[in-house]
Amino acid sequence: MRRSSRYIAFAALAPVVLSVAGCGGEPAVRGLDSPDVTIAPAVDAVYSVGVLDGAQWEMFGRIGSVAFDADGTLFILDSDAGHVVVIDPEGEFVRTISNKGEGPGELRFPSSLIVFRDGRIGVRDFGNQGIAIFNREGQFLENVKIDPDGSSPSGQLHAMPDHSLVAASSRMSFSEDGTLDREEGRPISRFGLDGTSTLFHEAWAGPPKTETRTDEAEAGNVRIQVQAGEAFPLPLRVDVLRDGRVAIVDSVGYRVKLVDETGAVVSTLERPVPAVAVTPVIEAAERERRLAALESGGGGGSGGGGIMTVSITATVGAGRGGNPLDSEAMQEAMRKMREDQIGDLRFPEEMPVITNMAVDWSDRIWVQRSALPGETGPIDLLDADGRYFGTLAPDGLRIPRAFGPGGLLAYIDRDDLDIQRVRVVRLAGDQLLESGDTP
Repeated sequence: MRRSSRYIAFAALAPVVLSVAGCGGEPAVRGLDSPDVTIAPAVDAVYSVGVLDGAQWEMFGRIGSVAFDADGTLFILDSDAGHVVVIDPEGEFVRTISNKGEGPGELRFPSSLIVFRDGRIGVRDFGNQGIAIFNREGQFLENVKIDPDGSSPSGQLHAMPDHSLVAASSRMSFSEDGTLDREEGRPISRFGLDGTSTLFHEAWAGPPKTETRTDEAEAGNVRIQVQAGEAFPLPLRVDVLRDGRVAIVDSVGYRVKLVDETGAVVSTLERPVPAVAVTPVIEAAERERRLAALESGGGGGSGGGGIMTVSITATVGAGRGGNPLDSEAMQEAMRKMREDQIGDLRFPEEMPVITNMAVDWSDRIWVQRSALPGETGPIDLLDADGRYFGTLAPDGLRIPRAFGPGGLLAYIDRDDLDIQRVRVVRLAGDQLLESGDTP
């Protein structure tokens, strides 16, 4: 574990926002139609965990997800180890939760974490087709099944105030001839801890798609069918505000929908930022970027939304003792399939303006805008009332993997030896905005 109190010397968030002032020096926060105002928030380094050689818990295999609870405790899901590492607010190790296995409370193929408002921890586990629920002390409580024949989360799960979960979802099945069937549309579903799921909101599906091709990769008893690749896909980002409203990004333009707990749209946040037309030069650059990422060991995807949707069919007993996707034959088959998909990418007429969105613990909405292939887009900070706090430059602070209370941000880094570390920082001046001191 590396600890530091080193100050990162940027201009602090609060003074920069306050410098956008009205008459008489009164602080002012601009509206969404304002020109970009660049801000560079200061952050204090809090702690870092993850080492090449050390205790078993801190030698991470593959960090699948991180999340904070209300007192700043950090939970780190190591998907390879099949356990959750618990770190206290001072950066000290507390315990691990669960382990790899097939028994009650054990995890087979865990992918992501949810921290509920009552302190319980949920781990989505593909191996058990559900969500394993633990208390803060790590005791296993129950496994909530997600019906494989019904709606299944296809994005990050977010906890609502009533402890139900919302996420982008999909309904997929295999027909009698073995082809992949997927229902049309882009539903956002609400999943109850009683195992039920209901449609929460129907996201905009975009223009009709004429391409229905699927590609296959097969090795041993595992087959993967992948939908035709699409560059710059429509975003579908979902996050929850403290009062239960849900922020949704689902369109080409700069538009953040706010829906109430019934899924009805109650307001829309928009900025006059135009979409970028996709030219042949942009198409070539995007293919080149994806091929380079594939050659360097990445997936060749877009990062924000990926180029494919995967469904796996395996015979009984497949994958026991290890992940069936990790076999050398399957990895090679998938690599070849991705190469073919990159060559056959579909391109829209325009790039969506927004590529990512998240809500922090102060209910600020972080909106990342798109950029040309290989570049990074700026991030706007807004609130649900339509106030615009400013824009983070492309080389500045990024949307973290997890937000925490009091301005905590958690990032997952890799060093030159491919060692994963979780780096936790705190926004300086965060409380000025959180308490509503800026009008």
